[in-house]
Amino acid sequence: MAFDPNHLLQRSLVIDRNRDIVFCRLHLNETSPDQLLPLMLKLANLDDPQITYLLPLDWLDDAILLKKLGKNTVLVTSPMGLGVKLTGEAREAGYRIAITTDDLNATLGLADYYLVPYTSQQRASPDTILTGVDTLADFARARDSGALYFDGHSPLDSPPIVAKPSINPAHATVLELIGAVQQEAHPQAIEALFKKDVTLSFKLLRYINSPFFGLTRRIESVRHACTIIGYQQLFKWLSLLAATAGGGASPALTQSAMIRARLMELLGARVLDKRDQDHLFITGMFSLLDRIMQVPLEQLLQRANLPDLVSSALLKNEGRYAHILTLARAFEGTPLPEDANYADIDAKAANIAHLEAIEWAAGIAKSA
Repeated sequence: MAFDPNHLLQRSLVIDRNRDIVFCRLHLNETSPDQLLPLMLKLANLDDPQITYLLPLDWLDDAILLKKLGKNTVLVTSPMGLGVKLTGEAREAGYRIAITTDDLNATLGLADYYLVPYTSQQRASPDTILTGVDTLADFARARDSGALYFDGHSPLDSPPIVAKPSINPAHATVLELIGAVQQEAHPQAIEALFKKDVTLSFKLLRYINSPFFGLTRRIESVRHACTIIGYQQLFKWLSLLAATAGGGASPALTQSAMIRARLMELLGARVLDKRDQDHLFITGMFSLLDRIMQVPLEQLLQRANLPDLVSSALLKNEGRYAHILTLARAFEGTPLPEDANYADIDAKAANIAHLEAIEWAAGIAKSA
């Protein structure tokens, strides 16, 4: 079957007033049983979902899946859908229901949540999820409505990025470490850099030893990490650490970087070797790192000494890494260029990879 971008599973992160993530909302522009069945089977077989999903009720073709989905799933329908038999069965099974509505006053009391355009002039209730909140300006206006939850296709924009004479010390140390690891400096030299900020060693080892990394033995020190996982894997994990060092960035933006990085790595698994897959992960992380650190990308890359293919993808949108970065952004709602060729991509497999990336990033965020 030819690749169709309308079959890509898109996500948006629903945040609260503190910009913490509450739900992951899933979207498909076009649905068919052939596209939905693999997705629903994947969702239904998650033993311990790491995030609460907000998904359309009509993705469930019968009540059988209600016995398998995580009970914290929120199912979305229209006001008309409230009278459907499956909606009643979902309520009886303990699922929360959200409805999409343009008239909040007429639907209050009928559901657990209400998805309303943030441009609506109505006064929102606390259980309203305002949709279309894509920028900080939107968020500022939406917060005045009384709603507790906000949904947008992309992470909230950060303030304008300007060149800085100095970088947050924690960020500067991580960038220095990335450069040292890329040059395969001696483990003692790398360990000495970590000693500049003792919290960085703690964070790195906590990430590496989390179940989502999948190691069979525990890593006890930075030097041990260099020996056991190698420079390439350490390089990858330092890019993750760069997103969380220093604090200040919104959880939605940081987690979006993690999802994008992991998704790019998984998308490259069938067509590229392991080293390229690791570089795809790094490309995904750095593609949002300028917004996380509030430092121009060129300034970051000067310090990090990234591989040429990564830098070309980030600065020039060129090369095979850029091709996959563009596809990863499509899962966030960014339209693909009309001339983009993804004939080698199986949309169903890519959608499963997207779900795996969401789960992985949520698990890593919990272990941070």
